[in-house]
Amino acid sequence: MDDGDEPNAEELPELCDLCGVTIANGSEVYDLVPDSSVIHAQDPTLDGKRFLTACSPDHLEELREQYRRRPFVNEELWAGKILRALEQHPEGLDQDRLLEATGLNPLQIERAVAWQNERYRRWREEYGEYPGEGPSEPGDSS
Repeated sequence: MDDGDEPNAEELPELCDLCGVTIANGSEVYDLVPDSSVIHAQDPTLDGKRFLTACSPDHLEELREQYRRRPFVNEELWAGKILRALEQHPEGLDQDRLLEATGLNPLQIERAVAWQNERYRRWREEYGEYPGEGPSEPGDSS
């Protein structure tokens, strides 16, 4: 370690994203694949791209195939961009600032919110209230 706080990247072993094996001999292989669930903490140019690490070309190809089968949902990506913007601005954002912070247009924001609301509705139908969530109306137990 150089400063005693965090290990160097060279000191951390790689793990195969498929089998979890530790890769210590430098034989790891990498790729970027489309994945609408990936939102980078700060860099919007990395949104929608999943970084893969594998212990072999065969495992990398299996990972690629898994992500080829996963649909890329634009609304999921846009919802993630909105969430990142809101997390970076805890004071809240008006519509103009939200448009600027996300790089989205009003229709994309509307579709992302509708997508997220539908997912929430389905989750509630299947599982009930989120932990810590009370009834929506006083005296409402549904």
